[in-house]
Amino acid sequence: MKNLHVFFFLLFVVSLPIFTLVADSKLLYQQCDQNFTQNHILQSNINNILIDMAAQSTLNRFAISTFGGGGHGAVYGVARCQGDMSHKACSACITGAEHDILATCPGSGAVHAWCEKCYLHYDVTNFVGKWDHNTPGVWISNLKAEDPKAFEQGMAELMGELMAEAAGAGEKGYNDSNVTIYGMAQCTQDLPESECIQCLESSLNIMAKYCTGSNGCRIFGSSCVLRYEIYKFLWLDDAAGIKAWAPAPSIADGY
Repeated sequence: MKNLHVFFFLLFVVSLPIFTLVADSKLLYQQCDQNFTQNHILQSNINNILIDMAAQSTLNRFAISTFGGGGHGAVYGVARCQGDMSHKACSACITGAEHDILATCPGSGAVHAWCEKCYLHYDVTNFVGKWDHNTPGVWISNLKAEDPKAFEQGMAELMGELMAEAAGAGEKGYNDSNVTIYGMAQCTQDLPESECIQCLESSLNIMAKYCTGSNGCRIFGSSCVLRYEIYKFLWLDDAAGIKAWAPAPSIADGY
């Protein structure tokens, strides 16, 4: 895959989920590209798009934005939050990420920023509505399933169900075990459903290659994220909330 640089982090799963030790807005990974100097118009548009994405996420838990029109200095942006976040928590996560990247990526015209529960991307090239193949990381649990074959079957069935809906969250037991697999599939909401499914399928292929038999796996992607664990890392109880994760092709088509 294009720009695939996979970094492995062994997650020592103890009584508490490892990710509860990480603040939602803590910057886990960032990419800074398209460096520029002394361009006040471009910097102003970057500042404006960051403010706008934080404001949109307060209302929607996602954002699609542009500043500067189609001419020189135009900036495009997309942000997403994990579907179980409140609107307030989402905005705080996006705002925290923005503060971090302004410090770590000064003078960058293209930035990807991954936090625990949110992600943002702005660029001087219009990427909105297009699948970004960038997949910078895979996190894998160092603990292995007791019955790997049955576990893989249960995980594959769960992921298949989530991907059939293009995005969502769910859980599944397997092989008369008391272990439950919890899963999540999510795309940025600028993607048409067909692009979302392609992104998730690509992430599933990476998961099958690197995560076989592991109790947990998380694929960091730009346009989508795919994750499963044997602990409950999501806190959505209503179907309406889960459905809100689905991509919105009408937004992408009308952009």
